[in-house]
Amino acid sequence: MSGPLDAEQLALRAELLDLGGRWKERAERLDEDAENVESAELDRALAEAREHRNELTDRYRAWLPDVPLTRDPHTGTAVEWPMDPVDLDGWYWNYEAPVRRRPAALPRTWLTLTGAMRIADPVTYTPFMCQPGPGAPYVVPRILESPDVRAVISEVPVGRHTGWAIAYFGPRPGVRLENVWGTQQYDVYDERGDWKGWADNIPWPADWDFDLQPWLASGRLLWIAPGDPTLTLRQGPESCPYVGIKGPHDLAYIRKGTLAYH
Repeated sequence: MSGPLDAEQLALRAELLDLGGRWKERAERLDEDAENVESAELDRALAEAREHRNELTDRYRAWLPDVPLTRDPHTGTAVEWPMDPVDLDGWYWNYEAPVRRRPAALPRTWLTLTGAMRIADPVTYTPFMCQPGPGAPYVVPRILESPDVRAVISEVPVGRHTGWAIAYFGPRPGVRLENVWGTQQYDVYDERGDWKGWADNIPWPADWDFDLQPWLASGRLLWIAPGDPTLTLRQGPESCPYVGIKGPHDLAYIRKGTLAYH
């Protein structure tokens, strides 16, 4: 949905991931050595490796482009989401330690962002665990049934893969929310929309509904056409490209080029 990244942006990303991976490996080796040998020199080298790694992590976080993602049905506010749209090997998609930053601005009705993804072959090699969701878009009834809550689905290409973002907007419901797409937790905001901290939810596909048509017909689920730069909200199941998408309903687990669904 955003414009393609230029060669300079892609080169910077590649450099950050390469150097960061090397410093991480060095830090891990030094850490193993430090467990067996007490050495001030080892400690200094380990601290240096971690400092370089942290610096590169900060630069990657700043690099993340703001992708036009969705629109709030209540206020009409467009939402840009800092993310890595290049591929799943970016640290943004590291399930256990995602490198992310919160959007600069979110409407006060913002609740959470879930997602799904069709994984293209060959499976991306990731040195970390990546969980980009099930293989078809879905909604979470316990959230969407709450008073005045609406959801919006949009398509988000991530390199060769096809992602679907499902954002939820409305008053704070009296139910658990869902973890933010690809992570182990979700952000908590107060009634004014100010960030308060984190909470978490154990993802459970049995809690999800992959039959989108009734939700679209009810008006609780809206959609944005793939590739629409205006993020125009559309209603109803007629001509909605997200109805009937086939794919695994279990969670995807990707690591070191291997994909499994559980």
